[in-house]
Amino acid sequence: MRRRLTPFLCALALSPALSARAANEAPVATAPSEHAPAAAPADPEARYQALLATAKSSAPYSDWQGLRMAFAERPGFKLTGQDVMKGEMFKAVEAADCAKALTEAKAVIAEAFVDADAHLVAAYCDEKQGDGAGATLERDIGLGLLKSIETGDGLSPSSPFTVIDVDEEYALMRAKGLKVTGQALVQRDGHSYDAITAVTDKGESATYYFLLDRVLAAEAKLMTPGAVSEGGPPGRSP
Repeated sequence: MRRRLTPFLCALALSPALSARAANEAPVATAPSEHAPAAAPADPEARYQALLATAKSSAPYSDWQGLRMAFAERPGFKLTGQDVMKGEMFKAVEAADCAKALTEAKAVIAEAFVDADAHLVAAYCDEKQGDGAGATLERDIGLGLLKSIETGDGLSPSSPFTVIDVDEEYALMRAKGLKVTGQALVQRDGHSYDAITAVTDKGESATYYFLLDRVLAAEAKLMTPGAVSEGGPPGRSP
């Protein structure tokens, strides 16, 4: 499900501190070697849990891209696994109910630590509640996750951004202060891309390409007979 661009998220994404750091300063360094596991476990779930423990101990300077990819490679990965909680989170923060929004954000993070939106909502509400240190850490984690999507400049299929779900596309566009105006599925050289057209607040337009192979593979698994327990496959509308 595509997350709509709400007024709160516009304000959060366009705040000077957030937009500047999203573009230039998000902490993305790989975790120091002394914190890294000696060898990555072969089991996908065990591998993710090992990377998660490392990320938490070394945040905000962690291998956010590796953690995101490991999360998506888990057998239990679901594209829309946190949508109900995220929906409640966004409703609460729009209603200025930071106590509930923070509770929902923490619930999302507990299930999907790689969800940048939840970390940024937690940062916003921590700051509102006077927890400056907590807000800084959550903001740095959220921005580190977003920065790790930028595996290229995103301006062509040969240099795309890489996502594990569609929400990441819109989260990154918000962090860059861009308003999405269109989306198209593009096939090129055996790969699939979301071509997202977006404009700045000055009306300048550009198209950004997101490598979609992982997302479509996950959607295909959901549409396999017997694989969807409830709710059906995720929507593809903007």
